[in-house]
Amino acid sequence: MPFSELIAQIKALLMNISPAKRMTLLTLSAGTILGFVFLMLWTGRPDFQLLYTNLESEDAGAILAELKDQKVPYEIASNGRSILIPRERIYETRLELASQGLPQGSGVGFEIFDNTKLGMTEFVQNVNYQRATQGELSRTINGFAEVESSRVHIVMPPKSLFIEEEKPATASVVLKLRRGKRLNTDQVQGIVHLVSSSVSGLNPDNVTVVDNNGRMLAGFKPGSAVGQVSSDQLEFQAKLEKNYQDRIRTMLETALGPGKAIVRVSCSMDFKRQEKTEETYQTDNKVVRSEQLFNETSNGGTTSPMGVPGVVSNLAEGGKQPTTTAQAPSFQKQDRTVNYEIGKVTSHTIEPVGRLGRISVAVIVDGSYRSAAGTTGAERWEYFPRTPEEMAKFEGIVKRAVNFDVKRGDEIEVVNIPFETARLTLSGNQEEITEGGWLSTLKRYGSVAKYGFLALFVLLSFAFVVRPLVQWLTSGSIENGDILNRLPKTVGELEREYGEGMKSLPFKNKALQMITADKEGSVELLRNWLKES
Repeated sequence: MPFSELIAQIKALLMNISPAKRMTLLTLSAGTILGFVFLMLWTGRPDFQLLYTNLESEDAGAILAELKDQKVPYEIASNGRSILIPRERIYETRLELASQGLPQGSGVGFEIFDNTKLGMTEFVQNVNYQRATQGELSRTINGFAEVESSRVHIVMPPKSLFIEEEKPATASVVLKLRRGKRLNTDQVQGIVHLVSSSVSGLNPDNVTVVDNNGRMLAGFKPGSAVGQVSSDQLEFQAKLEKNYQDRIRTMLETALGPGKAIVRVSCSMDFKRQEKTEETYQTDNKVVRSEQLFNETSNGGTTSPMGVPGVVSNLAEGGKQPTTTAQAPSFQKQDRTVNYEIGKVTSHTIEPVGRLGRISVAVIVDGSYRSAAGTTGAERWEYFPRTPEEMAKFEGIVKRAVNFDVKRGDEIEVVNIPFETARLTLSGNQEEITEGGWLSTLKRYGSVAKYGFLALFVLLSFAFVVRPLVQWLTSGSIENGDILNRLPKTVGELEREYGEGMKSLPFKNKALQMITADKEGSVELLRNWLKES
């Protein structure tokens, strides 16, 4: 069919319908064309995904320059802080940018020394080194999952000839945490020691850490040592109780099934610090340390003078006898001294801080469920509690797990209470798994699904919109023709109709048929003839 005839038929169709239907048809055609064009542009557009987010202005500019050089299409979002590129080129582009050191992060790192100028003074070099250290530390801290950005300030006092006059180095760190994230004490201390270890002569006590809300995370002196000790003691007690709970719960769930036991443990701790020194003497253990022996013996071999003392008794004159001596008696003397060393034990005992005083254990176990047919034929579940023998076994197992001691005052209670049915729990879990799998599958094939959506849209639009409207417009044109045929006809139309239909009839029959077909017109025609005559 020639194009001109098609245009003519379209014009004739538009002229034969009412203005309202004509406007509807034009609006429908324009909407269909625009929708088809939009879908074609949408399906032909690349699927952009996030390349980097929360970029600094310097990094964003450098990355955009590299993307332009590599002729990679991109989009900018979040006021220039996010860059999107086609999905199929994300990983390749990230590796290429990483090989060039992008993104560098906030601040200036040691790349400041890549373009060192001649004639740079020592002061400028020291300032650049301090800036580089601050920038590298900031980039390292930004690697924490909880930290969005950070700033590091280091103060290096000037060196002095006298050690007493030197001031210590100080540093401060400002952290901007991600929404809903927090740093625990170990992470804060890790940042403090990271900064102090990177700067020579920087004491960890001189590092201050502040978050974006102005809360001081490190760098302040605690009010008293008692508060910190109490915090450590509570943490130790919580860890001990959790350890006991896990031991009991895993053991019971292995035997009864997942979610069939609830365990709570409370430990009474003694945190008194005691030091004791004892000296014990062992009387049964004695050793000769030293021995001293002294003996003195005298025999009778000597004489001793006797008589009147004086000169006269020594002279033998006048018939007198000289003075004689008597023999002295013998003797023996013995002296013995023995020193003994008694065994002694000296012990210095430091009682451990956190001695377990008493344990209280509460255990709840679930019973068993069985399916049974109800009176109406519907399936229902019946609960069967544990037998006393089973409960006694569970209590004995729990006692062995916590090293139960009656002298210590330990208490254990095991009760049987019905939980929710495992069937409902498993069905809920299966729905979650199914939902997650459906979403992951849709996300995986999202790029292919949009073409299917385009085809489905075109098919449904033609079946439920275009086709009914065309039928309506077509039927309306026929009805419009019927209305036109019912309008009064002109004389020329009547002559043409009668002339075409009466060519095969005689003149008399034609006249009678004409008069019969239009009596009023025939009467009027005869009156006119009579008036003229």
